[in-house]
Amino acid sequence: MGKDYVKHMEMQVFVHGDLDPAFKVVDAAGFDGPLNHLKITNTMDQPVVISFDGVYDHEYIKESSSIDVMAQICNRGLNKKSLFKNKTKVYVRQIVNLPKGGALIVMGFYQE
Repeated sequence: MGKDYVKHMEMQVFVHGDLDPAFKVVDAAGFDGPLNHLKITNTMDQPVVISFDGVYDHEYIKESSSIDVMAQICNRGLNKKSLFKNKTKVYVRQIVNLPKGGALIVMGFYQE
């Protein structure tokens, strides 16, 4: 049975110097648990594309911006929950120009 509190995953940081046109994984180990909330912040001076499978483009994050993904909004009927799978990975790639600084920061909450 799930506990009645959430835990914060360890923050994942991908620095601008590792970015290129091909998808690169942000954290090879993936999420610590099945996340119910995910925040991805792009502190770089260029937009990036995010993928959750390393193949397809899933999210566009403009420079100096962030996105919040609340998985619980998608829960329905009998399952009563909607979560990112445990060990899900986030991938990132540049769109056009290489950034001169900054990082991609991935944070989230999960329930044990």
